[in-house]
Amino acid sequence: MAALKINRTDFILALTSNAGDWDEAWFLDKETGELWLNNDGDDEVPDDLEDNPRYLPIEAMASRDAFQIMEDFVDELGDSPEAEALQAALNGRKPFRRFKDALLDYPELRDSWFAFEETRLNRLAQAWCDEQGLAVAWI
Repeated sequence: MAALKINRTDFILALTSNAGDWDEAWFLDKETGELWLNNDGDDEVPDDLEDNPRYLPIEAMASRDAFQIMEDFVDELGDSPEAEALQAALNGRKPFRRFKDALLDYPELRDSWFAFEETRLNRLAQAWCDEQGLAVAWI
């Protein structure tokens, strides 16, 4: 069986979206690799999207998993002022927003953070496909 071609960027968007909060859901077409966002505003979505086994629902990653990625990044910084500042952001209210705001104070870390996050999300995307038994060729 040939590997399914899936756009990695779009798949990660589906995996990290909180679409479920808005009565929307992402699906993967196991035959074409196409991603579908099932919402009320899209007339092009297949009618049998939710009932046909050809389409796999993509459950968005839990916020605790996204939080863990941030914590792992901070752990890799060791004992440093930057790590302390980012950890303080994670310990406060609205940790996702505060973490991103704290990174603005350390522009040299921003690129490292984005590379770290991308690597982790790529792994999660691959793990999801592996769990589904899908051979994937990322595009």
